Amino acid sequence: MIHLFKAAERFRQRKFQLFPVCLGVAVVFSGTLQAQSSPAKPRETRPLMAYVGTFSSPLGDVPPTQVDLPDGNGRGIHLFEVDRESGALAAAGTFDLGSSPDCLVINDARDRLYSSNETDQFGESKQGSVSAFAIDPVDGQLSLLNTVASEGDGPTYVSIHPSGRFLFVANYFSGSVAVLPILPDGRLGNATDVKQDAGEIGPTKATHAPPGSFAFSGHDGTHAHMIQSDPSGRYVLHVNLGLDKIFSWKFDATSGKLTPNEPASVSLPPGDGPRHFDFHPNGRWLYSIQEEGSTVVLFDYHSAKGQLNSRQTVSSLPAGFAGSNFCSEILVSQDGRFVYAGNRLHDSVGIFAIESDGTLRQVANEWTRGNYPRSFNFDPSGSFLYVCNQRADNVTVFRIDRESGLLKFTGHYAPVGNPSSITFVDLAASDDSVQTLRRVNAPEAHQAVAVDAASFFAISNRTIAQYDKQTAKRRAVWKAPENSGIQHLNSGVVLDGRLHCANSNWPAKPLKNTIEILDAGNLEHLESKPFSEAEGAINWMDRHQGAWWIGFAFYGEAEVRRTKLVRYDDNWNETGEWTFPESVIQRFLPNSNSGGAFGPNGQLYVTGHDHAELYVLDVPDDGDELQHVATVSVPIAGQGIAWDQDQPGTLLGIVRARREVVFLRFAPPR
Repeated sequence: MIHLFKAAERFRQRKFQLFPVCLGVAVVFSGTLQAQSSPAKPRETRPLMAYVGTFSSPLGDVPPTQVDLPDGNGRGIHLFEVDRESGALAAAGTFDLGSSPDCLVINDARDRLYSSNETDQFGESKQGSVSAFAIDPVDGQLSLLNTVASEGDGPTYVSIHPSGRFLFVANYFSGSVAVLPILPDGRLGNATDVKQDAGEIGPTKATHAPPGSFAFSGHDGTHAHMIQSDPSGRYVLHVNLGLDKIFSWKFDATSGKLTPNEPASVSLPPGDGPRHFDFHPNGRWLYSIQEEGSTVVLFDYHSAKGQLNSRQTVSSLPAGFAGSNFCSEILVSQDGRFVYAGNRLHDSVGIFAIESDGTLRQVANEWTRGNYPRSFNFDPSGSFLYVCNQRADNVTVFRIDRESGLLKFTGHYAPVGNPSSITFVDLAASDDSVQTLRRVNAPEAHQAVAVDAASFFAISNRTIAQYDKQTAKRRAVWKAPENSGIQHLNSGVVLDGRLHCANSNWPAKPLKNTIEILDAGNLEHLESKPFSEAEGAINWMDRHQGAWWIGFAFYGEAEVRRTKLVRYDDNWNETGEWTFPESVIQRFLPNSNSGGAFGPNGQLYVTGHDHAELYVLDVPDDGDELQHVATVSVPIAGQGIAWDQDQPGTLLGIVRARREVVFLRFAPPR
């Protein structure tokens, strides 16, 4: 069995200026992100940490076709401090485990780490396990929260659903996948679902094997090698190397259940052995790497249906190569311009440029300075690539040329026994700048949230519920009358006791936009204001500096750049219009801008459709393009947001997959 790893965290790390907040308010902390002891080290001086998963104990009962049986030279999870300028790794301790934590993943809040422990014995059962750890926000050290069964033998991959409520695990030897709930304090619960793969095993000779190849690893049985949600969280994909298939599942983020999609899978060429995949940032292209065929396949991804259609197949190896090779990792660069593909035995990283239509053009193959590169990963800045050379017992560091995509070896090696995966947490960027105060279950939290002094409002397409802000008890519910024209209530803002909601009939044509106004005290509908602008769906509105501001969304690759912010005077005469910068557009894709509101510091905060990010923007005095100031990782998932005017510095957002309203506080700078 041959394994690789892909980190969940890909967000661009930027510095941003935070604003003073009122600290004299009652605070209710969530167990998920509760602050630990008072920091002794200023946030800006805290380290960038790297965590390396390893093979730490020899596997016992394995089939004879196991071609890369690890020696077990690791010591559990190895911790390093990263030099931000040179990329060098300095040892910072280990967390010893009696099993092999081969794949690591970190949650969006960057305060929890999860490991798949590749063992075939957990307690009295012949199966593997998964562990949950808390990350200290000051020094990055790990504390074990709990360990649970993976519900299969040889767990080799873990990933987190975008909602943050579930962990997926792929069990290689048993050919099964499982869904584990993530509890409010970050611990893992028992599986909510387990699926066992079945079907015809592929041939021992890969269709696309290089000349003279004897590469044979996983075509002796059914072997689940990776499982991960698509960007929207509606579908989950997993690969089975032995069956030469990528499976597609519909996912219920309430129950944690998987149901087969239609079609249930897509086949790769017989014997090629799909191992891992990665999505392009636009969400429309997926790149799969085949372990025994040594190929990379481009798929077009239909996000509305969770379907894949292959369009291109290229070799991961240089022209003229002959002999055996086992592919490993595949990653798309953060800017979406390059694909990197790992080769074991050839011991290289294949570098491919992504053309405008998503197809690949091979640029180079870079030697990894070690043998058997099992996986690799980018640092948070995207400046360095770190390669885990399993048999060389080291991690090597390469600087990335952003323009060419080429890799340049830095000369830095880090000794690690049998490294299998590496991931990162920037403690200077992720500790206490954004704090989760409270999470409230609200079934209507599907599109947006609004807030006033006494209440918060959970907003769905055609329903609004009012909740007491202190007790979280539901006070009232309003539902749009049938045939009212209210189809998509996309946001809400309370002004002078009136709740203003943006509404559109998108994607119907002709497009119609309205502002629906309700009494914030009792949810009585007061009026519906038709909006003459029919170019773009009205997704949010706010009042700022004596003017009305409205965000108009356009969807899809061809149209999203038309997404705009428009300012109006009190008579609804347009007084200004701005487009969004390309750096933000790339994060909107394949959808558009969903929410927006002006913060207490006067800057504009906007969201996309799904990403757990806020984009901080300045409205320029001159020019017609908004200025991207920062990207802030937050534990919400796009959609409509609202600043609490009665508690400065408190922002409300939603996690639609959980039907949850989240209260966040932006801490003052230290």
